[in-house]
Amino acid sequence: MNEYWVDLHIHTCLSPCGDLEMSPSAIVRNAIHNGLSAIAITDHNTTLQCPEIQALGKEAGLTVFAGVEVTTREEAHCIVLFPSEEVRQQFQAYLEKHLPPIPNDPERFGDQVWVNRREEIQGTYPYLLISAIRQSIDQVAAYARQLGCLFIPAHVERPSNSVIGQLGFIDPALPIDAIEYNSQRRFEKLLKGHSYLNNYTQYSASDAHYPDQIGDPCALLKVPSLTFENLARAFRRQEGCSISSTFGGEF
Repeated sequence: MNEYWVDLHIHTCLSPCGDLEMSPSAIVRNAIHNGLSAIAITDHNTTLQCPEIQALGKEAGLTVFAGVEVTTREEAHCIVLFPSEEVRQQFQAYLEKHLPPIPNDPERFGDQVWVNRREEIQGTYPYLLISAIRQSIDQVAAYARQLGCLFIPAHVERPSNSVIGQLGFIDPALPIDAIEYNSQRRFEKLLKGHSYLNNYTQYSASDAHYPDQIGDPCALLKVPSLTFENLARAFRRQEGCSISSTFGGEF
């Protein structure tokens, strides 16, 4: 079994809250510099920056999983990771269908641009990506499962924009593959009132919006090789595969 340091929650300059320095080249460069073997690109409600970073990562020896951070109707943030480019495109169409057509105000919320490896702007997304889509968390999870994706409630320890922060608990009937958190201190405090969370696979991720946040924290993935199938096995604790949290100075 091989060990890999991974950060499965990274935003790009396409997210309005993401720094404009979060370009494909900057993300790949910083991820490798920080000792990561794999990352996931998870912009708010869009997947359009994923292919360019995946291509650049492949050339540099960095595995890049395509994903998205969905804001559900309840304003709960959830990560969806895709098994293939075809599925990414299908999920992108689903997001575009259900994202409210609220124009973005760059002065208020930030720019929403996707760029190529030379940091040349390829497009500007017109609608506010941090809006809640017109689908419930159950509907998003069900569609993700239908497409063979991985579905993970994001930063569950946060008081806002998390499943627990918005709904008060995680429904045991919700088909999730793991739970993610950013702050070890807040998560340990959360566990005191939500001990059932120990029934889920747990891992840490950075939710990076700036280059210097990439990999802080990250997770330790133990799998034979870096594939989507093995990542799914790690989430489900199958065949000796696993994923666990790491924090500053541990990798």
